[in-house]
Amino acid sequence: MKKQIALNVFYTLGIIASFLGLKWGYEQNNYFALGLFAITIVFFIYLKIKLTKDFRQSLRDKANQP
Repeated sequence: MKKQIALNVFYTLGIIASFLGLKWGYEQNNYFALGLFAITIVFFIYLKIKLTKDFRQSLRDKANQP
């Protein structure tokens, strides 16, 4: 449980940092950085959604155990 919470915090911080990097790349007209940060945002969102689904499934499994 603690590991999943820590991962969730890490993924959220990664999304925020990538968004700030995306903003910086746009201001600097650095298209390579824009692409890189866009890919990292999508990656962190994917991982966060997967973690949320796994967490919900584990809660359902715990609730269904006798």
